[in-house]
Amino acid sequence: MMQTFSVPLSSFPQNEIALTEQLDEILSSSYLADISTALIHENKEKFGPSVISNLSFEVVSYNLSAQTGRVRFWYDMQLTFGCEDLVKDHKKQHSYYNFIIDSADLKISFRGDEQESRSTADEF
Repeated sequence: MMQTFSVPLSSFPQNEIALTEQLDEILSSSYLADISTALIHENKEKFGPSVISNLSFEVVSYNLSAQTGRVRFWYDMQLTFGCEDLVKDHKKQHSYYNFIIDSADLKISFRGDEQESRSTADEF
């Protein structure tokens, strides 16, 4: 399932450096939970419940005139398998999110890539 979330901006980013600075602020704020939750839900169908940590990002592209772009989130993911009492760490995972900036409302909306859904037929 494709994950989406929006967060407010303090001002309109006039270039990639300004955008990066604002995203840094977002990652060090209460909106970090929104990003982590989106990543948890993105990975849930494939891996099951997880814990996200060490979240960072890089701006892959930013089109100022279209107010759109793409960002890659880097993170560590910890999976717990209760039946086997096993914890497995997956370091340096990444996910891509496209974004659009609403300059009137000063918010940035992220949309994850569409995930392929598994079919029970794939198991046989």
